[in-house]
Amino acid sequence: MTWQERTAAGAWVERTGTGTAVLLAPTPETSQSFRDPWPFPDLALVNVAGADDVRCLWLSDREPGARAPIELYGWSVQTGELGIRHGTGELAGSDARALLLGGSLPIGGLSGGPVLDRRHGSVIGVIKGRRREEGVAVPVTALHELLDLRGGPAVLHEVLRAHDLHHLRLLDDPSPYADWTTLQATLPALAPPASGITADLRARLYGHLAELPPPAGAGEIVHLVEEVKEQVRGERLRSLVLQNVRTWREGAGLLHGLRTLEPGGGGTLVDLDAVLLYAAKVVRKVVRERPDEVDPARLGAFARWLGGQADGHRNWAVGEAVRGLLEGVGVQEGDDGRPAAPEAPPVVVRPPATRTDVLVKVGPPMYDGRYPWSVQLIYDGLDVTPVGADDRGVRVEELAAVLREPLAQALSQGDHGEHLAALEVFLPRKLFDLPVDEWQLLPGSEAMETDEDDGEDEADDDGDFFDERSMPLGMRRTVVIRDARRNNRPPTPEWRRRWRGAVQGPLAHESLHGRAPADGHPVGARSAGKYPYYGALSSMDDPCVPVYCGPVGSGEGQTAMRDALMAGHSVVLWRRDRHDHDECKDFHRQAAHVLGMARHAEGLHGPVRDLRIRLYDPESARAQGLRGKLAVLFDPPDRPPYGTETMRPPPLAAPGG
Repeated sequence: MTWQERTAAGAWVERTGTGTAVLLAPTPETSQSFRDPWPFPDLALVNVAGADDVRCLWLSDREPGARAPIELYGWSVQTGELGIRHGTGELAGSDARALLLGGSLPIGGLSGGPVLDRRHGSVIGVIKGRRREEGVAVPVTALHELLDLRGGPAVLHEVLRAHDLHHLRLLDDPSPYADWTTLQATLPALAPPASGITADLRARLYGHLAELPPPAGAGEIVHLVEEVKEQVRGERLRSLVLQNVRTWREGAGLLHGLRTLEPGGGGTLVDLDAVLLYAAKVVRKVVRERPDEVDPARLGAFARWLGGQADGHRNWAVGEAVRGLLEGVGVQEGDDGRPAAPEAPPVVVRPPATRTDVLVKVGPPMYDGRYPWSVQLIYDGLDVTPVGADDRGVRVEELAAVLREPLAQALSQGDHGEHLAALEVFLPRKLFDLPVDEWQLLPGSEAMETDEDDGEDEADDDGDFFDERSMPLGMRRTVVIRDARRNNRPPTPEWRRRWRGAVQGPLAHESLHGRAPADGHPVGARSAGKYPYYGALSSMDDPCVPVYCGPVGSGEGQTAMRDALMAGHSVVLWRRDRHDHDECKDFHRQAAHVLGMARHAEGLHGPVRDLRIRLYDPESARAQGLRGKLAVLFDPPDRPPYGTETMRPPPLAAPGG
């Protein structure tokens, strides 16, 4: 690779280095897989030897705004002479995963060049090519897709860490040539009154954040951001836009231009308040949860810098809040005069401030047998953020593959701290036996076992084997079925009463069909009458849970489940796989054990998950006399009807933000 670099005397010199591709997406399997246009994300991270001290542009910390003014850069021979081409235009929109560029369009040679947002002086994309009337670029946020590659998380976090430390180092560089942060400071979008966050403050903050261990997932960041927004605004207002962020810096980027809420829009600028509180919360979280991964000296420098910002802050209350969060995080000198490890504040176990779960809705089939679907996040049972949907629908056998990506995205947003997002699946009764608890988030992970050991070193497989995405969802998370049709109407008195009984407990059990457990489910068994099981199900005590040893998507099981829902039952257990009915006595025995361990509705999830873990291993299950694939209806009536919540627009950002 070749580039130009300016010497201390101001002369431009040519330098070269060897580039090695570290991460590629997509990766061609064979020469036949090359095609035009090359599929997204069409990105590569290249390690260039000898380029450690090369000055670089600044990567954006947030998605670009609509109609943003842009500049394009790259190499060109359009005029017959090789040189750098510079063009201006605007971000015209987006198409799937691509940014659409208007104005000066890319030409041959510009592919791989930067797309620069002129308002913020940040790189928002990489030029990919052009169509007839518009250019196409890959957004910088597509870098997140490299995280799914083997070794991707470590490499990408190290690249972004080096990027932010590079810009921090240049702030104090005595070179006579302006660094990028100094140039950004002259831009209107980074100057008051557009923002309270200066380019210098941002560069120093991001440099400090880069020294911390990276977040575990998007949920860690998003929950801190929403917590801070509620704190500085005094009102809860969840964003309706899914934020696919992976670094601490991007969390701060979501708070740029933040204003208080006032009737008619506008409001007081509070982005600096929010960013300082966010940074202090990140420091406290890391010290509490990952103290062994923090460098004491660097953490101390960060805490002192934040404390200095709090001391000089215009808002006394914000300064006090920041200092309170940093209490116990300061660095003391050890016996050798060097900084000692920070004293972590005591960990106080409290109920989580917020709970985020994932909703999957599968609607009734359309005329062609396709099922429409949607995936949503729900915060504290109140606020909903859409993740993905398809009103045209897919075949039932395609649901697992189609839902894999939106589910993975939603669950990464919902997981935070010690909370694993639960999965609530609203289904038509015909699909109640869908094996959602066995779905996996990692493509190709359905077959994790081999028939025999080939004797080769298994080290190469360690990363995939221990990737939690390769595990069936029900082994890690709460996965429950809910009735789509019943939840479209107001709760009945029977439904409310039985749910209250299940919550209070203690849970008991009876067979869903009214026969003795040992009788199983004989082929063709059916009781007479229009509602054959309704009477027995209505007479059950409120904490009693119906149990059925067989599938409920058709036949007797479907009829009995219908009557159970009509009778108001909110918790039902059944065996969703087909089997010989002489196994039913064992199934009822283990169901009774699960309900006894749970005692009440909210205690049910742990015993169910434990049983599913033991059932996933066939040998262990046989040795313990365990039977079947357990499904759970867990359908409380005490939350608002999903899909009918009030959806307010997100607040306006600062001008140019």
